[in-house]
Amino acid sequence: MKIQYKIGAIALAVVAMSSCEMHDPYDDVLEVGQPLPTVAWELGGTVATAGDSVAFRGQYYTEKGKTPDHSEVWALISKTESGEATLKLSSSLSYTKSFGLSDTIRADQKIAEYPHSMAEFDGYEYVLNAKFPTSQTLKTLSWGNTSEWEEDRFTSFFPKGFREEFTEHVIGELVKDAYYNDLRHVYINYDFKPEQFQAVIGQHAELDAAILNTLVLTDMGEKSDVWFANTEKVVKKYYKTVDAEGNTVYNEVDLDFSDPEITVYDVYESSPWVFCRYDDDQGKIITSVRPEYTAFFKDLITLIPFTDWIYNTVDKNYSVSFTREYKMGVTFKVYDTDGNVGYTTDVKEVSLN
Repeated sequence: MKIQYKIGAIALAVVAMSSCEMHDPYDDVLEVGQPLPTVAWELGGTVATAGDSVAFRGQYYTEKGKTPDHSEVWALISKTESGEATLKLSSSLSYTKSFGLSDTIRADQKIAEYPHSMAEFDGYEYVLNAKFPTSQTLKTLSWGNTSEWEEDRFTSFFPKGFREEFTEHVIGELVKDAYYNDLRHVYINYDFKPEQFQAVIGQHAELDAAILNTLVLTDMGEKSDVWFANTEKVVKKYYKTVDAEGNTVYNEVDLDFSDPEITVYDVYESSPWVFCRYDDDQGKIITSVRPEYTAFFKDLITLIPFTDWIYNTVDKNYSVSFTREYKMGVTFKVYDTDGNVGYTTDVKEVSLN
């Protein structure tokens, strides 16, 4: 019984092997386990000027019975773009908006081929000292901090909507209480035209036009004179309550207001649109734009174009920059005369400038 079992097992194994040989889908393509060329290489450098060649040292060998035929360098090209713009028309508010994009612009393809005859045998393996080319069209491009604004370059380099997102963020921050001084700084230092003031004043019929007209600069006045807060003079008192939505409400009352159950704090003399007060929670004097005037000042500074927000008055240039860079992801491949190919698995990068 044992002998019969062994013979049967051997017969089944033979049948199984025969079946594999008959139905092996790779039989006409390659021999299972056939050796590939063993390949390694080193680059002479990882940075190159676009259009120059890059030196390399390739090493390879094949198994006994296989003959090297030629070698190749393949390259994938990627492009990286980055840019930023920095707010300059402010005093303490710091803001830089940036972007970065990366993309493969050329699929992996052969860029150079070398016959096996170029390699030398060193007693252990074949050594190929050669170079592969780079393209002149892949030069690094830099633009920015220019004294003259170049609209065509900006629109071609920066993503659509970049400037709108920049100004929207800046305007949104400046109308917050925390950046009161910055908003005042912008009003004083930016050259708003009288017609711009009048246009915005006309949009806010809910406000006293006579008060708003005092913001328009005259030949005899200074902007800082009409935007002030005098903490030496208390003109009113106020107390805080909370509305149904949980918002703090500031209730202003006359100086002679008296209620033993209500604690009041000082309100100081200031421009009509300025609310200058002592805040007990923070233990200091707080100055902000009155809520009813916030929309007016937001509409006013919305008139400032993107280029004026980023203009550096000290260096006399626009605080914007853009860079486009290219990289080559290169691979070394060796073919034998049977068409088998071995290649380096670690893709090396070459930055072009």
